[in-house]
Amino acid sequence: MHELPVVLDIVKVMDEEAKKNAFQKITQIHLVIGELSSIIGESVQMYFEAIAKDHPCENAKLIFEFRPAILKCRNCGEEFPHDKDFQCPNCGGDAVLVKGTGHEFYIRSYEGQ
Repeated sequence: MHELPVVLDIVKVMDEEAKKNAFQKITQIHLVIGELSSIIGESVQMYFEAIAKDHPCENAKLIFEFRPAILKCRNCGEEFPHDKDFQCPNCGGDAVLVKGTGHEFYIRSYEGQ
């Protein structure tokens, strides 16, 4: 359910961008979603299809880029994508989350005409 306000914001931003760039139509929107953001791509798609009606981004193709959380080993300093555990694949040491990774959610780019 928290995807609803996110999609409302996406449509609002696309309305503003269409107006600013004199686009009649937004054809594609590239979204980045971090694995820890709690945003579900399928829900974004569902809400978008309903909310974008009668807006310049109606029928725009949503392209999702999912980003993993990045971990850093406390022993060797190796950085690696989170993959079910917090153990370093290099040395077996414990790892911690790199601040800010995995929580992304933003519009990376868009196309219009």
